[in-house]
Amino acid sequence: MTRRWLLLLLILLGIGAPASGQGPSPELRAAADRVAALLQGGPAPADMFTPAFLAQVPEAQVRNIAAQLGAQYGAPRRVARIDPQSPTAGVVHIETERATLHMNLVIEPQPPHRITGLLLTGADVRGDSMDAILEEVRALPGQASFASAALLEGGPSVTAGHETERPLAIGSAFKLWILAELSRQVRASERRWSDVVTLDRRSVPFGTLQTWPQGAPVTLHTLASLMISVSDNTAADMLLHTLGRDHVERMMERIGIASAARNRPLLSTLEVAAIKTGPAPALSLWRQADEAGRRRLLADLAGTDANRIDIGRFSGNPLAIDVEWHASASDLVRTMDWLRRNADDTGRAILAINPAVPPALRGDFAYLGYKGGSEPGVINLTWLIRTQSGRWHVVTGSWNNPAAPVDEARFAALLTRAVQLLR
Repeated sequence: MTRRWLLLLLILLGIGAPASGQGPSPELRAAADRVAALLQGGPAPADMFTPAFLAQVPEAQVRNIAAQLGAQYGAPRRVARIDPQSPTAGVVHIETERATLHMNLVIEPQPPHRITGLLLTGADVRGDSMDAILEEVRALPGQASFASAALLEGGPSVTAGHETERPLAIGSAFKLWILAELSRQVRASERRWSDVVTLDRRSVPFGTLQTWPQGAPVTLHTLASLMISVSDNTAADMLLHTLGRDHVERMMERIGIASAARNRPLLSTLEVAAIKTGPAPALSLWRQADEAGRRRLLADLAGTDANRIDIGRFSGNPLAIDVEWHASASDLVRTMDWLRRNADDTGRAILAINPAVPPALRGDFAYLGYKGGSEPGVINLTWLIRTQSGRWHVVTGSWNNPAAPVDEARFAALLTRAVQLLR
C-alpha cells in the first residue's frame, strides 16, 4: 500500500573525521574515477564495492541506478572536484552533460580500497527551469498533476502547474489530514501531544509499530512522528481511531479538499489493504457502492487480521489504485497551507523530521516539511517550504499509472529539481 522510496541511490555506511587542508588521497581519487566510469557502463560493481555493500544493494540494482542517472543527467565528463573529509571519505562532484552530481563516497582503508558507502546528495541541473520540469511532467505515461505555489496572506497562488485540479491517488500523503486534525485538537486543548494511548491495533508494513506488543503505551507525539517521518501505517490507523474518523473527514472540509466526497468514508491503511487484496466480488461491490453503502461495508472489515493480508501483492503491478485516497495538487497545496497557518511549533517540527531531500539541499532553506506516499502505479511528493528570505511555498506532484509501476526515482529527482528552483 505504501512504500518507503529512496532518493535514487544507495547506502552511506560511514564518514571519517574531516581532514582539513589536505587534498584527496590517491585512493579516494581513484575510487571517484571508478564511480564516474560506472555511470558510463563499467566497471563491474563486484570489483568496485564491498560484499557488505552489495548485500544491501545488489549488482543489478547498482547497474540500474547508474543507467537511470546517465539517462537523466547525461554521460559523465569528468570528476570536477573532490572535497575530502578523511583519506577514505569525501564529497565527489561529477560533471555530466546536463548537471553536476554530488555524492558522498567512503572507501575501505586497506587495499583494494573498495567502496563501502555511496550516496547521491544532490544534482545541479545546468540551465534548469520550471518550464523544463513541466515539460517532463506532461510527458510522463499515465496521469500526472503538479503545482508549485506561493503561500500568500490572501491564500495560495499557483505559480506553475499541470492539471492542478485533477484528483489522483496519493498513497500515504493522506496522513497529512490526520496530522491536521490532531493539530486542531491540540490547539483546541482537546488533547495534548503527551497524551498516552494503548496500542490496540495493527496494520500492514511499512513502519515499526506493527511489530510492537499489543498494549504498549505510546504518546500521540510518537504516533504522529512515526506516521509522518517513516509513514508508519499502524501509527496512522491508531490516530485515525483515536481522533475519530468523522473528525478527520470534517477536517478535509475545513481545509477545502475539493475531492473530499471521494474520500468518504476515509479508510484506514488496513481497510485499504483488505479491500484491495480481498475477493474480487467484494472489491467490485465496494466500487459500485455509494458513500452510505461503503460505510455499511466497513462493518465487514472489522476485526481484519493484518497478518493474514498478502502484502506481496503490493510489490508487483498496480493493484486497484482507484481504491485509495485521492486529492488534486490544489488540494494538497491547501493542506500544507492549513498546516502552516494552524499547526503549532510541535506539529510543524513533526512535519520536518524527514524532509526527503539530499542533505546538501536542506541547508538552503529555513524550513522543509514533507509527506509523500506510493504504491505500484502511484506516487505523491509534497513539500512545505520556507525560504531563507521568509517566503512560504508548496511543491507537490502526483503520478498515477494503473497499467504499470511508476518510476519513483525519476519522479523524485524531477520534483526535487522544482524544490531547488525555490532556493
